[in-house]
Amino acid sequence: MRLITELPDPFLLKNGQRVASIEDWQQRREEIKDMMLNIQYGTMPGAPEAVSTTTLETETLDSGETREKLRLEFTPNKHHPNLTFGVDVTVWRPSEKAITKRKETINGFGKNGLPALIYVGDKKFETLLNNGYMMICYENNQLEPMEMGNAIVGPARTAYQELEPDAHSWGSISIWAWGGLRMLEYALSLPEVDNDQIMISGHSRNGKTALLAGALDDRIALVNPAGSGCAGAGSYLALGEKCEDLAALTSRERWWAWAHPNFEKWVGNEEELPFDQHFLMSLVAPRPLLRTEGTTDEWANPEGTCVSFLATEPIYQCLNVPDRNGIYFHEGGHTHTEEDATALVAFADAHFFQVPSTTNFKTLLRDKAEFPTAFSWANPI
Repeated sequence: MRLITELPDPFLLKNGQRVASIEDWQQRREEIKDMMLNIQYGTMPGAPEAVSTTTLETETLDSGETREKLRLEFTPNKHHPNLTFGVDVTVWRPSEKAITKRKETINGFGKNGLPALIYVGDKKFETLLNNGYMMICYENNQLEPMEMGNAIVGPARTAYQELEPDAHSWGSISIWAWGGLRMLEYALSLPEVDNDQIMISGHSRNGKTALLAGALDDRIALVNPAGSGCAGAGSYLALGEKCEDLAALTSRERWWAWAHPNFEKWVGNEEELPFDQHFLMSLVAPRPLLRTEGTTDEWANPEGTCVSFLATEPIYQCLNVPDRNGIYFHEGGHTHTEEDATALVAFADAHFFQVPSTTNFKTLLRDKAEFPTAFSWANPI
């Protein structure tokens, strides 16, 4: 692992003073949010003025689970009703048998509705459904297509550009995260969902998306980026030998359109960045945050993710919730597995229902001594 420089101090306010109280930290959170959007991801608009929902198909499987396919159409401005775009959504509901079993074995389960996972992309985790969790999956590529080296302006950006020319600097990750926040609002509208138990997850670029969306909205109760790497849970300053770095991410032959259009200027100047990714993850605190990673997923920088996890620890410790900062490794590479889902359920059960877990969510890729564990700026409060 190569460490370019010590990870920067998240507790240093713009005025040069250091955070000394919870009130100071709230101010610092807003500063960090502004930095992350204006430097790395690009700014995004608020909610559209109108959203319509059309049910396309509903199916009950032999297992008792139900699958509902929907189309959500967004109208940014009611005065321009023809300027719309949409996204396909799949809602998975657990069987009544699974719900009943959980209610019988876990105190408080389902009391105010079911826990639900917003998933960036299209995937079904049987582990979640078997444990009574709902899934709300959205086709984020429909908001902004992805094509290597060829930035395609998608319908979301097209609509807002016509309404508010050059008002937003959002790259693809911000656009996809904007969609995640719309899924949050949809989830909050469902009577069967517990509004205090809504999670978000995604894998790879969609893990970057889930982390950004979860960092920006405190109504998301638990955040789970998976294999998210560069511009996700991985560090820009602590780099594994074969990992993606800022130069690779912003290459014109690759994914430069994912980030703020000016983010590439930091290539070769990473030590001058006013943040690293533990800043973004600090916005999730004090809510539960679980990174799920693969032990051999070298491109996603599992070593750097360990370092950024360790750099996030002092923030959770200052807020007196160290157990809410977690990391989990499955054996293998760049996949999002049922094992990861099992870890997520255990983590969520522990924080939503106080169910003791036998999983250690502080276990790193290698022995902790191989990573920087002490930061000069830790524990200001």
